[in-house]
Amino acid sequence: MSDLAGPLASRGERVELVPDGADRLTVVRASSGETLGRVEVRGGLAHEELLIWELCIEPEHRGYGAGSEAARLLAGTAKSAGWASLRARAHPEYGLSVYFWIRMGFRPLHGEGPEGGIWFVRDLAR
Repeated sequence: MSDLAGPLASRGERVELVPDGADRLTVVRASSGETLGRVEVRGGLAHEELLIWELCIEPEHRGYGAGSEAARLLAGTAKSAGWASLRARAHPEYGLSVYFWIRMGFRPLHGEGPEGGIWFVRDLAR
């Protein structure tokens, strides 16, 4: 298994993405190191598309911008690492994730996504 998480590690103003295995990053508060959530990624062929399988901020930490900053950091580091696009899933049980991915610059793809959800994609080549 290749290490996807390592090259995606990054630090923003408020949160940091810290590798936690080959395909997982922990979202931590930059000022204190407190765990806020997690990101699970999966790779495509030849750095074409990076899949964000899960970006989850724990309920008690939602609404303060941690997820938005984590998504922006992830997009920036993925682009720097050579990925051409990002694909994220909106699970059908979490309807608000649809609005989250749209706010983060992703567009929905037609057809059913995994587990009855929706796929979103963002071009990083621009």
